[in-house]
Amino acid sequence: MSQPYPFARRGISPVNKLICLSLLSVVLMVLDERYTAMQRAKEYIAGALYPLQWMAQQPVEWYEYGSALFQSQDYLLTENERLTLENSRLKIDLHRADMNARELEQLKSLAALGSHGLGEAQTAEVVSNGKEPLANRIIINKGSRQNIRAGDAVVDENGLVGQVSQSYPFSAEVHLLTDAKAVIPVMVARTGVRTLVYGGSDQLSLRYFPSDADLQPEDMLVTSGLDSVYPAGIPVAKVVQTGRNTGMPYYSAQLKPVAALRSSKYVLVLPQQPLPQTGETTSDAAAASVPSAKP
Repeated sequence: MSQPYPFARRGISPVNKLICLSLLSVVLMVLDERYTAMQRAKEYIAGALYPLQWMAQQPVEWYEYGSALFQSQDYLLTENERLTLENSRLKIDLHRADMNARELEQLKSLAALGSHGLGEAQTAEVVSNGKEPLANRIIINKGSRQNIRAGDAVVDENGLVGQVSQSYPFSAEVHLLTDAKAVIPVMVARTGVRTLVYGGSDQLSLRYFPSDADLQPEDMLVTSGLDSVYPAGIPVAKVVQTGRNTGMPYYSAQLKPVAALRSSKYVLVLPQQPLPQTGETTSDAAAASVPSAKP
């Protein structure tokens, strides 16, 4: 008779296993309660089984650590993005506050000029540089409806900017003093010597200042008032460097405009003043400041 296969053999029945294990549990509990040797044995067994318990617990700890790490990383990325956006917004607000502060200072300076004997001066805002960004002209937001006329002088808080060349109903075109057509009667504030300043090539030139007069670096040139356009005493330019032309009776001088010609946000428009009733006309006075000799 052939032997049965091993998987077909029947061992202890489940009920018998349960009874045996129950009896063994009761015996162990009694021994644990009454004998200290059993407690020491438990300690030894627990010590021997600790590495297995530690290894069994590691996957759970790694999972919890990884979850916390990813959550922290996501939180940090989100917080970093929020702080970056907040920082950008604060920087923009700071720049806008600085710009508003500068504009307020310009308005205060222009208001102070208007209250110190400049008559019916009007404050205007520069809205454009005209059709050509590098042209010697700007556009302001006031025109003939506000009694702005061609020929009116335009200044900022530092000095002379230019002259209104054309007035429209709601705007006006201003040619800067560096324009090639600009001719400004001035005088040296320190000595009172009168002359003319010419514009051209985006700069100022002093063509006919006599070499026997006194002219030094850092001298301020102000309007002389010998016409109906520019009131006397408005700063025009500062002398940067002087020299004497060889064989010519005139100074060669390098000038720097004192006004912020292209960066002023607000300007002051000065109405033309009537000519003083004297025997000398404006053209005579201007011609008198220019020597008859030609370069």
